[in-house]
Amino acid sequence: MSALEFAAAAAVLRLVGLIASLFPIREELLVASPRGAHLSPQLAALSSAMSRLQPHLRQRHLLEPYGYSLRAKIAYLLRTIPGTWYLQRARITIIDNAWLPVHVVPRRRGTIVVQAWHAEGAYKRFGHAVNGGMHESASLDAVLHRGYSLALVSGEPARTPFAEAFRMPREDVAAVGPLRGAWLADATRVAAARDAVLARWPQLAGKRILLVAPTFRGRGAGRSIGGGISLKELRSKLPADWTIVAKGHAHVADDAALAGADLILDAALPLEDLFPIADVLLTDYSSSIFLWSLLERPLVIDMGDAAAYREHPGLFLDPAEPSSEFIGDLVADATAAAGAITRGHVDGTAWRAFSERHLGPRGELAGAPDRAAAAIAQRAGLSLPE
Repeated sequence: MSALEFAAAAAVLRLVGLIASLFPIREELLVASPRGAHLSPQLAALSSAMSRLQPHLRQRHLLEPYGYSLRAKIAYLLRTIPGTWYLQRARITIIDNAWLPVHVVPRRRGTIVVQAWHAEGAYKRFGHAVNGGMHESASLDAVLHRGYSLALVSGEPARTPFAEAFRMPREDVAAVGPLRGAWLADATRVAAARDAVLARWPQLAGKRILLVAPTFRGRGAGRSIGGGISLKELRSKLPADWTIVAKGHAHVADDAALAGADLILDAALPLEDLFPIADVLLTDYSSSIFLWSLLERPLVIDMGDAAAYREHPGLFLDPAEPSSEFIGDLVADATAAAGAITRGHVDGTAWRAFSERHLGPRGELAGAPDRAAAAIAQRAGLSLPE
């Protein structure tokens, strides 16, 4: 979004917000996201938890995917106009990414906005913590990620990074546990999920599966799938009984970087849903590592472009730093990756310590959405059941 586009959009939304503020606040929960056409797993979990805790709150879901073409930007703006109206009228709003109405329209007294970020833990830098800024537009960077009353994170180590990313007091960042993926700590549910995935892709049955899930590089429409390891070269170095299954990033259309994989799956699939079939995960700077640690299976980290990535966007948690107590094998080329994959090293003690540090005690993971709902209700001044 250019500075001109942003200024025009902000002016329209502020006017809508001003008019909406003349009407009474409703006992309503607004759940909004610009990330896709369906509720993300964490938003779905929070929606259900809030229904259990505060059944009197009417819920409204707004799913307003953002795009980078002129047509997509206009469509997004048109959808955010009613979104701004609902934002100003709802007692509680929960989002999982930057959402323009929250950032450009002053928060109304008597309402709260909760940021339930779409990733667990704090691995790569994001928001205002990005080295060199989030966007090329300084005016847009100045307003994004402001207006939050409360942010939810999976573990105590993420509170300070999230406070920096959202420019909010650390005391307004609550560590509640993982809002999704707790089922990965339950062997019975993992086995059932594995059967479901194999029923959908029966050609993977009986195979040794390497799941490849790289993150993106660049900004906006210029984003591309990153990683320094060629999957074609890696394929040539792995034994024939290994199958490479790749899933691109949901906001990168071009999957050319995944060439060489035996199977490329829909990028919109929740990555953790594929974990049960994977013997090894190969990724780079994906926060999926936190949920993956619950399985205590081998993890290989592609650090081929680590020097550039440290420059932009940067890392909260650097795998190469001994103090990070990181898990997995760090590699920089296909030869080293193939060796680490076939070796399959796992230090169970380290894996469990890592998951508990960043997600919380194993026995308490499933209660995260309910803890989050209680924190939200308390911040909104709602009474809690006895």
